[in-house]
Amino acid sequence: MTKFIITRHGQTEWNVEKRMQGQANSPLTDLGRKQADALRQRLSDVEFDAVYCSSLQRAVDTASIICQGRKNEIILRDDLMEIGIGSWSGMLLSEVDEAYPEQANNFWKVPEAYIPMPGGETYLQLRERAKRALLEMAEKHKNQTVLVVSHGIVLKLLYNIFRYQPLADIACNHPHPKSCCYCEVEWADAVWHINCWNDTTHYELITDL
Repeated sequence: MTKFIITRHGQTEWNVEKRMQGQANSPLTDLGRKQADALRQRLSDVEFDAVYCSSLQRAVDTASIICQGRKNEIILRDDLMEIGIGSWSGMLLSEVDEAYPEQANNFWKVPEAYIPMPGGETYLQLRERAKRALLEMAEKHKNQTVLVVSHGIVLKLLYNIFRYQPLADIACNHPHPKSCCYCEVEWADAVWHINCWNDTTHYELITDL
């Protein structure tokens, strides 16, 4: 059995501005850093045998806060990066909706029909790389606990994998993964088991909002 603790990065400036991020970088806000610190406190009694993180800076900064005071190496993996959205990166959600109404609708509501902009990737491509990454970790870290820091749509795809759902069900999986949410999943006897998903009770530890 391998236990995974999986989270999304903290709130970023582009989250606040309602901009599409994809694989472009946007720094954590003060709240985003506090969210990561709250999760650090929640996990203070949990030992990580390995820590894996998306190579995008917002995820790296989140992982660094969570792992403060620990000796774990933060291993960066490109296959944990957010979905590639090409030229949409940096655009306001409203601008994407106006300029590309059909594909914007498909991006959020009909994932199996979504066709990415040049330089982007499909939901299926993201699901396959995320699945491959988690299975590699599970094989390498049997009977261990692994922390994974990634992104919102990656977590939506992982939930889809863990629930053995068809790709179309991604649009029905609400709410969207929250910043620095707590997700706990086990891989045992070649089957995924979700123990907890998208939990943010540790937000109560943020006292100076």
